[in-house]
Formats: sequence, C-alpha cells, structure tokens
Amino acid sequence: MLSELYPLAWNNYLDITAVVLRLVGVFVLAPAFNHRSIPASIKICLALSLSLALYPVLRPYLSPFPNDLSGLIGLALRETLIGFFLGLSIHLAVEGVHVAAQFIGFQMGFGVGGLMDPQIQSSVTVMVPLYGWMVLMLFFALNLHHEVLFLFVQSFKITKSAQQSFLENPSLMKLIVSMFSELFITAVKMATPFTLLALSSNAAVGILNRLMPQMNVLLFSFPITILLGFITFYIVAPELLEFIENVLTEASEKTVAILRAL
Repeated sequence: MLSELYPLAWNNYLDITAVVLRLVGVFVLAPAFNHRSIPASIKICLALSLSLALYPVLRPYLSPFPNDLSGLIGLALRETLIGFFLGLSIHLAVEGVHVAAQFIGFQMGFGVGGLMDPQIQSSVTVMVPLYGWMVLMLFFALNLHHEVLFLFVQSFKITKSAQQSFLENPSLMKLIVSMFSELFITAVKMATPFTLLALSSNAAVGILNRLMPQMNVLLFSFPITILLGFITFYIVAPELLEFIENVLTEASEKTVAILRAL
C-alpha cells in the first residue's frame, strides 16, 4: 500500500521538482510563509516536507519530467511563476493594509519618528507593525494558511493545461493591474476615519490659533492628535477587523481567478 503512494525507484520522484518549485514561488509572497523571521533552512525543509506529503495527491496532475535543458528551464520558470501568482493576491491585500497603516501613522503625527521594519527593510511609522501583526493574527484565525495550501493543491488541477506563454494573456495582466489599483483603494478606505480626524483637528487648532495668537498651539496639538487617533482606533477597531477580514477573504477568491486566467 505504501509503495503505491510512494514508489521505491528514485527516478519516479523527478516530477516532484514541479511541486517544490511551485512551493518556493508561494513562499516568496504568501503571508506568514514569507516572514523574514523564519530562517531560509526552515523554509526549504518545510517546502520539501510539504512536497513529499502532497506528492501522492498531486502525482496524477504532474507533467512528465523534461529530458533536455531547455525543458528543465521552462519547467522551473513556469512552476515558480505559478507559485508566485498564488501568493500575489493575498500579498497585495496585506500590502494594502500596510499602506493604510502608513497613512494613518502620518495622520496621527507619527511621521517624524519612524521605525525600521525588518520585514520590508524600510522606515515606517509605528502603526505599520501594529497593523502587520493584526493581519498576521487574522490570517491564522481565518485559517487562510490552510486556504493557501488548498489553493496550492487545486492549482495543479486548474493549470494542468497552462501554456508557457500564459504571461501574454491579456486577461491575466488586466486582473493583476486591477488588484494593484485596489491596493490603494483599500488603503484609502481604511485611512478615511483618521484623515477626517486629522482635518477636524487641524481646523480646530487653526481656529484656536486665530483666537489666541499669543498661545503656542502647536505645543499641545501633537499629543492631542495622537490621543484622538488612538481613541478613534479603539472605536473603529471592530469594523476595522471586519474590513480586513473581508479583504483577505476576497484575496483568496481572486487567487482562483488568477489561476483560471493562466
């Protein structure tokens, strides 16, 4: 029974290369799997173990292993790019939340004091790590890590007949461009309450400055803006979490659309 699932001859495992390469593509962009705190050796071991675990299920959908160098290069590019597209939509959804957190941090007055985020290797406001951990917790709470693996298995069934020239498909390019545009739309929607708060606070400070010009209004405007920002965050937190949940759920549906466009 075990020999039916896992053949004894080593040359029967050459086609598992496609599974490993596609998993590597997924690990490049998929949230949680691509986190910089995970060592590369752990990611490689995880990719190999998952490939062996899923091999009996995926073996009927795997293409024959190429015998020439050009076919091997084509297989590597094809499988890595498909894995890349598997994690792209969820990655863009998470990046939309990060952009929104950057906007919110600037509106709350954290633009001057930034932090170095090791995940994206750039200076960000203090709100970006906070939102990043919120998204990561929701990612696991919604079982989206299991959803990514499920879509990974389904991708071999959907893309079995995909050609090497799938990048030239206009519907695929149109879908990817629309997802990039929705990234900024998501960021603006999430930052809207804090933008309105900043505009109201600045208007109040301006009026107060006109009424009492001898008073240094800017001295206490920054802590008031930060305080009002955290109060707003506390008030809109339930709706904010629900909005992020909807964004992540829609991202998994867009992944299926991308796979069907290949």
